[in-house]
Amino acid sequence: MQQSLYSRILNIVSIYIQYLRTKIKTIAIITAMSAVLGLLYAVLKPIKYTARSSFVVEDSKSLGGSGIMGALSGQFGSEIMSALGGSNLLSGENIIELSKSRSLLRKTFLSPYTNTNYSLADKYAETLKLKKKWENSSKVNAHINFTLDKKQYTRIEDSLLNTLIDRVIKKDIQVFKPDRRLSLFEINITMLDEQLASLFCQRLLSNTSDLYINAKTKRIRGNISRLQHLADSLQQHANKKIQSAAASDFKLLDINPQYIQENVNSTIDSRDQALSGTIYAEVLKNLEISKVSLLQETPTIQLVDTPDTPLPDNEIEWYEGLLGGLFAGLFMSAFVFVFLYEPATEK
Repeated sequence: MQQSLYSRILNIVSIYIQYLRTKIKTIAIITAMSAVLGLLYAVLKPIKYTARSSFVVEDSKSLGGSGIMGALSGQFGSEIMSALGGSNLLSGENIIELSKSRSLLRKTFLSPYTNTNYSLADKYAETLKLKKKWENSSKVNAHINFTLDKKQYTRIEDSLLNTLIDRVIKKDIQVFKPDRRLSLFEINITMLDEQLASLFCQRLLSNTSDLYINAKTKRIRGNISRLQHLADSLQQHANKKIQSAAASDFKLLDINPQYIQENVNSTIDSRDQALSGTIYAEVLKNLEISKVSLLQETPTIQLVDTPDTPLPDNEIEWYEGLLGGLFAGLFMSAFVFVFLYEPATEK
């Protein structure tokens, strides 16, 4: 029975092979056309460069750091720990969405491509050949540029700049954590110009870092500013009280003992001096505590990898496209003839 099944399989295979031999010319034509298409794709495909940068966010209140809370975060995920009240502790992950915010992308676009007023937005639109398209468009019908010397952009320029931002968000930027248990983030920028991709990646990371650190420390920096202002005022007040107490003590040296009021004034000045010094010392202590707290609360964003040129690209060699198209055409044509066309069998 096994030999009979084996014979039947060989017979079916032989029938299909004979059928494919009758279609050899068609298969050869399809394979050749597919090889040509693969070659054209490899030659005509636009080359894109990817700027990769990885960085570590070290946050004193991050669950991803160490200890039992970090273990729980890696075990159950950030969503469950956030529901348990750990949203502030996991705030380092907010940098993923923060780096893709429209305000930061706009600020990055409106930074210089070189040492001139030529912006990254101008270079981006130029590499995509959008400026000619806008100039020939009936809706725009104007030469658009985003030079940095402009104080204010027109409504059309703002609208077109938003389209560039939308394109970057959808197609050109990736921000993610390779491992949720670590505090390592990676940002990838893919563009048609090598220098543009590198500059955009570096500027976006710098802007994101500045905004993130400022947002995390804004409250404490505000408290430090108020305490510093209060300490300066108290210092001036305490200095005046010291001068007043010294003047009162000097008057007591030659005063007639019957003038009791001067003794009272001297005592009051001495009391005010001591009180001012005590208050000033307390404010200084709170100021130093706030400064230490600022150091503890300030997150550190440490670069691990930077986008060094030459950047990796998606270029396909001509022989790779040719061989890829050749094998794809051969496989697809054989698949079509074998599975979509049933060969005639003898009864």
